Amino acid sequence: MPHAKTVVAAWLIAAVNAHMKMKTPAPFNPSGLNNSPLDASGSDFPCKFGGGYSATGGQTNSYQLGSQQTLSFVGQAVHGGGSCQVAITYDESPTKDSVWKVIHSIEGGCPAKDTSGNMGDSADADDPFTYPYSIPSDIPAGKATIGWTWFNKVGNREMYMNCGALELTGTGGDKSNFDKLPDMVVLNVAGKPSTLEGFDYKFKDPGSSVEDNTSGSQVATCGTDGCTQGDSSGSSGSGSSGSGSSGSGPAYESGSGSGSGSGSSAGTTAAAAPTSTAVAGGVFVTQPVGGSDPVPTAAAPTTTLATSVQIPVSAPTAPTAPAAPATPATPATGSGSSSGAMTGACSPEGTFNCMGSSYQQCASGTWSVSMPLAAGTSCTAGQGTQLNIAATGKKIKRSGRAFRA
Repeated sequence: MPHAKTVVAAWLIAAVNAHMKMKTPAPFNPSGLNNSPLDASGSDFPCKFGGGYSATGGQTNSYQLGSQQTLSFVGQAVHGGGSCQVAITYDESPTKDSVWKVIHSIEGGCPAKDTSGNMGDSADADDPFTYPYSIPSDIPAGKATIGWTWFNKVGNREMYMNCGALELTGTGGDKSNFDKLPDMVVLNVAGKPSTLEGFDYKFKDPGSSVEDNTSGSQVATCGTDGCTQGDSSGSSGSGSSGSGSSGSGPAYESGSGSGSGSGSSAGTTAAAAPTSTAVAGGVFVTQPVGGSDPVPTAAAPTTTLATSVQIPVSAPTAPTAPAAPATPATPATGSGSSSGAMTGACSPEGTFNCMGSSYQQCASGTWSVSMPLAAGTSCTAGQGTQLNIAATGKKIKRSGRAFRA
């Protein structure tokens, strides 16, 4: 029986044009909408408005109150999934002062389920995962705007948001019902706290319409005031926890997001991320804002936004001998730990550091966080220009290039 082959995931070479865009609901001016995340400065919040892109063009989404609709996407750079929300504002041309209310939350597995990285590098491929949601039956009819937000699980700490024109039809309900809905969560932009990398996110106040895909995963609970490790949401889709939904403040303002505190469980709250260290562009290397070329800078381990890469491999069928060591590079700088992991500044760019069952890489002058290899595989310990991975009696080498969007 032939040995199974070890495969390096195609998402390692995903380019900037492979990010995600909302397909349904139909967005404003689809041909003018790029697929990058919101700018870390918040300059294009909400909806990526700015630079000639505005709440014009595109198809109006005409939805009956109480009807079921489908959220779908185009693209393959799903960044390991994450969590999404569908929100509505009655402003037809939303601004930073608009009030957005959540009608549906998807906790984990959005915009892809059971995916460790990206699905490929095509910007035009339809995402096979779709998500049903319902329009509330008791909110006012009329013209509005519908938006999708996404907090990615792996990669740089980002917020994605696309929006489309909306007309709600039917017998309208009372505005007080709209006001009772949870506020849309805003993180990773405009000085808001950062999400925690590698977690599926539950929302402090997800509302009464929730798709929970977090079973068996590492969970953090998030509101606009930040994220804490563990599930402290206090909601499993059974209803809106009204303690955090005052109903009047724009989501962009500090302290106006969902939830009434940091949660009941102990955990570490993510600190607010300075806009100078956040990165716009859905990439898997650290890169400063304000230029197309990376500028290597030293960063403390607690503030580094680092690569998160997993290389899926098939399980071995028999024990294997250790792989031959890679050609060593000049040892990178930085401080080490007893586990072999490095922290702080590093060089040369792209150097790998293998700790046996996990590894890290020098990206934009800073060591990334440690990332586990797939089960049943190991790499040759030490630093080098290549990462040697042993599995099923074979060894593959991955070039030490760092890919950026």
